[in-house]
Amino acid sequence: MVSSVQGAFLKFLVQMSKATRVLEIGTFTGYSALCMAEGLKGRGKEAKVVTLEKNIEYFKVAKENIESSGLGHLIELKLGNAIDTLLNLDNTVQYGLIFIDADKGNYINYYNIVLERNLLSDDGIIVADNVLFRGLVSQVTKTKETKDLSKISSTVKHLHSFNEYIANDRRTTQVLLPCFDGITLIRKNF
Repeated sequence: MVSSVQGAFLKFLVQMSKATRVLEIGTFTGYSALCMAEGLKGRGKEAKVVTLEKNIEYFKVAKENIESSGLGHLIELKLGNAIDTLLNLDNTVQYGLIFIDADKGNYINYYNIVLERNLLSDDGIIVADNVLFRGLVSQVTKTKETKDLSKISSTVKHLHSFNEYIANDRRTTQVLLPCFDGITLIRKNF
């Protein structure tokens, strides 16, 4: 879940990036999509947040929130498995900002699909949320030293793997910000 401060940060990133297309992986209640749509106001007919949600209950809540917001014309809500949806998106359309805030076990998959299908514009940014997960991700490194990973949750292990993966990926440059629940900004290398 995105806080109001993080929502303001996402809106700011959209405004700063001059993006006209935003992709969100993981809608939940629709709050972050609404914040990013606020950042798109005045960007023309092409301006759109495309947001993906697999949980039908969250989808219904988000749809209701979006429809009652006055920003529904800027948001396209898609129901389904995010990997399948990403693989079926029109890859001639690129996004200036892509926000990943979905099931943590698929962060690496989402990241790779976005890059391999060229969904991120050359000057775009990927924003990955929860990369420190309540400060627990740092415990993976400490626990690896003692060889006892049994007490570390799978979510934390997945996020640690994602952080290591992108840190070693030469296709991109990234910075992990230790604010909110940990947020990483990623851009393509040229």
